[in-house]
Amino acid sequence: MTLSVKSLDAGYGKLAILHEVSLEVAAGEIVTVVGSNGAGKTTLLRAVNGLIRPTGGTVTLDGTELTGRPTEKMASLGLTHVPENRLCFPTLSVRDNLSLGAWSKGGKGDLDAVLELFPRLKPRLGQAAGTLSGGEQQMVAIGRGMMAAPKAIMLDEPSIGLAPKVVAEIMKVLTELRSRGLAVLLVEQNVRASFGIADRAVVMQRGRVVLEGTPAELVELPEVRNAYLGGAAA
Repeated sequence: MTLSVKSLDAGYGKLAILHEVSLEVAAGEIVTVVGSNGAGKTTLLRAVNGLIRPTGGTVTLDGTELTGRPTEKMASLGLTHVPENRLCFPTLSVRDNLSLGAWSKGGKGDLDAVLELFPRLKPRLGQAAGTLSGGEQQMVAIGRGMMAAPKAIMLDEPSIGLAPKVVAEIMKVLTELRSRGLAVLLVEQNVRASFGIADRAVVMQRGRVVLEGTPAELVELPEVRNAYLGGAAA
């Protein structure tokens, strides 16, 4: 497995959020994590990426221990994180935003490969990122993560606030990343969209993994349909 999380505990101060969370994402696989607000999904990504220090468990990437490493080291070790709400630098150009993703490579990221994924960004390279649409800013955020040439990429709610057509574009790009051999860990509230592309799914509740399986298996469970799919199979 490329990315392996085993018995991970984490939280904020004395507040424990994650409780023995385990999951694995292989190269060339999309695993989606779903759950209600407060289930611990974002905390999971932050703990894996070193934004918060786990209090127990391990994180490895291709056998390399990542647990407790500082966030700024993760990209050079092959793991990138696309956070919620895109977090582009609004006054910097698209080109500069993308270039920041390649700092761990000495600024020598493969811009052409990113523009192949997101051709809409090519004529906007000199444009301030803050003037782009929400969907284009999300493309910049994902492209910035790809500039580090990662082995694994984690995305937190990439569809949030986007029109259905743009969501479909983003999901298509994630399947392209899978075809390129990346391990993709996707946290997504749009369960229908994520189930449409994921190889496997993990359901979290109150900081614990409570269900795992393929999307086809999980949509057969009434508790999943009722909670995340409006009572109907996708």
